[in-house]
Amino acid sequence: MHCPSNCISLLLTNQQLSAETRTVIDRMKSTTYVLDVSVLNDMDLFPTWLSVPYITKRVSTLYADVRLFGHIISEEVARRQVGDGGNLGFHWSFYALLERFLRYGPVGEKKETSGRPKPQFRNLTFDDYDVTVKLLVLNFKSAEPELSFPPDTVTYQEWISHHFTHFLTRNRFQTDIDLERYTTRPEWPSTFLVSEIHSILCMSYHTAFYGKELYERIGTIRILVDGDLKHEFDLASMLASLRFTSPSETFGHVSAEKRIPAFWNWKKQTLARRDQLGFPVVWPEDPELA
Repeated sequence: MHCPSNCISLLLTNQQLSAETRTVIDRMKSTTYVLDVSVLNDMDLFPTWLSVPYITKRVSTLYADVRLFGHIISEEVARRQVGDGGNLGFHWSFYALLERFLRYGPVGEKKETSGRPKPQFRNLTFDDYDVTVKLLVLNFKSAEPELSFPPDTVTYQEWISHHFTHFLTRNRFQTDIDLERYTTRPEWPSTFLVSEIHSILCMSYHTAFYGKELYERIGTIRILVDGDLKHEFDLASMLASLRFTSPSETFGHVSAEKRIPAFWNWKKQTLARRDQLGFPVVWPEDPELA
């Protein structure tokens, strides 16, 4: 029977126990990894693996408890956030954490690629273990023991504009309440992350480089708040619906004359890859895929 307990100690005890443990776990039809992500003051992420029953490249379920601690971010810190466009950088922290797992797995050092010329970007000089996750679950919850939630009069828009201190929305949704005295409602960062993931999956000129990684390596994404399902990304249908005809629309990381052919070639390969991995697939009737 599948057991979510951590088997690392058995794998490391000696060669005989390691071999016997791998034989048992190889018979499992599913493998669930459990990750705790503590978020402090709307900003800093502290990930801890709670259960990695077997080091595998094909994970059935990656379940992450996203627990919120501390107070709502201060305006001074919000002004210094680093991310795409210079603001609200914590969603890129989530992406960086996920990308790190999908490329290099949960444990062990990243191994530099040997015998190949190093490309421009440092993170591409390491061996890619090509980890895939059939179901990714992010469950947002509050774990702050002392601070209370803001009054019900404080809306999500006011919270999000508190982060965007440089933009006009700050004046439009400004509140007189000192938000730093309170802790964040878990539905707020989950709502924002849903929006950002959807933006990445739209594969626009700026986001296609990031979105293709999710389509290639994740079957389904679910967002929960206190254990209740709030949103599910149907990656199969979203991938099937993607169509671009202009070089200004997608694959901005590729030279202009190659963007559209590169997109259709990527879509064709990704559909086949998802099917091979047992991920949900919707087969579109695109002439370009023939």
